[in-house]
Amino acid sequence: LMPIGIGLFTVIAAMGVTIWLSNITDVTQYATNIISLIGIGVSIDYSLFMVNRFREELKQKRDVRTATAMTVATAGKAVFYSGLTVAIGLMGMLFFENTSLPSLGLGGTLAVSIAMVYSVIVLPAVLAMLGENVNAGKVPFAIPSEDSDEGFWGRTAKMVMNHPWAVLIPTLILLIGAGLPFLQAELSMSSIEALPPEDETRQGSNHIDRLWLESTQNDAFVMLVMDGGDPLSEPNIRQQHRWLNEHLTDEEVTAVFGAALPMPNMTEDQAVDFWLTPDEDLSPEQVAGREYLREKFVSGDVAFMLLSLDGPQTSTDSRLYVELLREEISDLKEGLIQGPNSEILIGGFAAYSADTLDAIADNIFIAISFILIATTILIYLQVGSIIIPIKAVVMNILSISASFGMLVVVFQWGWGSELLNFTPQPIDSMNPIIMFCIVFGLSMDYEVLMLSRIHEEWLRTGDNTLAVANGLQRTGRLITGAAAIMIVVFSSFGFSSVLILKQIGFGLALAILIDATIVRALLVPATMRLMGKWNWWSPSWLPGSQHVREPIESE
Repeated sequence: LMPIGIGLFTVIAAMGVTIWLSNITDVTQYATNIISLIGIGVSIDYSLFMVNRFREELKQKRDVRTATAMTVATAGKAVFYSGLTVAIGLMGMLFFENTSLPSLGLGGTLAVSIAMVYSVIVLPAVLAMLGENVNAGKVPFAIPSEDSDEGFWGRTAKMVMNHPWAVLIPTLILLIGAGLPFLQAELSMSSIEALPPEDETRQGSNHIDRLWLESTQNDAFVMLVMDGGDPLSEPNIRQQHRWLNEHLTDEEVTAVFGAALPMPNMTEDQAVDFWLTPDEDLSPEQVAGREYLREKFVSGDVAFMLLSLDGPQTSTDSRLYVELLREEISDLKEGLIQGPNSEILIGGFAAYSADTLDAIADNIFIAISFILIATTILIYLQVGSIIIPIKAVVMNILSISASFGMLVVVFQWGWGSELLNFTPQPIDSMNPIIMFCIVFGLSMDYEVLMLSRIHEEWLRTGDNTLAVANGLQRTGRLITGAAAIMIVVFSSFGFSSVLILKQIGFGLALAILIDATIVRALLVPATMRLMGKWNWWSPSWLPGSQHVREPIESE
């Protein structure tokens, strides 16, 4: 009941944070889902860790006051560092300006901070009041909660450490192979196709696309801002007409529309006559038709042209075509008569997708560098070793890349599309960033909780092999339970009707599963056994290195 209660209060506070954020900045419509998701996950994890340590201290016959103090000093410290680690991962989203990611990053960071405060301050106060009553109300079929030095996780760790190379090499091959499909990932913003195939909105939109090409969802519209020039002067009409007809032959274009092409198959001279013939020489119907087209495509010195593109909105070919169009747009501008400050703008869904990817690409290096460097420093400050945080970062990247690869297999290649009821399509360009920031923080969350206990055992015994086995054993049941809860919460997003949330839920659940099983049970003990005493090495001139205990001679 303690973790559930802390989770409930965290969710309420997280919802309040979302409402507060919406009053001071733009907040994406998925903020409520993701911020609450993060709040639930980490608050249950942290409170489980705290309650488990409190009960452990009580079993060692400590009084309630001492047990509470020991819990906060050990598990509380680990939760504090873990919360900072998750917050650092989420803060990576703040670098992606001109997208909706900063609101998620800020909201998620506040949600984690709230979960940390509840777990480190409020929960210990409740535990101190409960005392021995924290064990009241046991259920007869509960899994035994005693942690000893011998158990499944301890035996597994020792078995792996007896054959480290035989475990490490196949595991690395498996994780790297699982991540390779991501090299073929196609990225795009999500469109109407993110809804289920039977959704009425999607069906209606697709019907409009088939019947009215000028209203298609997949288009590129060209805005000519002529700075005082007349879009309907003869030279400008002729140049626009030639440009439209030239691009009508492109493979990616199904139709073109603009003032310079009032009707399909109209010649250049006919287009000029259409616009420059005096009203008195035209019938009332022709004059009305011309005014309608003028209002549709021209406003003062601004003209509008539209290219209907082939394929779905999320098509990578459409995005690449728009990028090429922007590079070649100078051909259109050179033949126009316009003012000195004129410009040509290209918009539409494909252009929006391209701009979003550019905004992500411009900031991804600094965001990832911030996350990796800050996390490495934070873990170093906790365990006093320079090797362990670097190794932890590499392992987390392996688990994240494996989940990214499977994301491509399922949602882009369509394996399981019928089961999950979606149309295979490119991965939403925001999702890898969201997932990396969240998963890196949460995966490192488990890493920090586990390493903190391994570090305790190392300081106690000075035996690296024994410290790893004991640390994994004493945190195994707890982290497994916490990860299972997290996987259930994330997997529930896989049943969402919106594809974006399906992708996030699937990717997060898979990454946590990989991290809590393959990485923790196989990679961690294998690498720590191979490194031996060097796990705990750091240069003597670094601050904090004096906290590392030298191993005993038997090590």
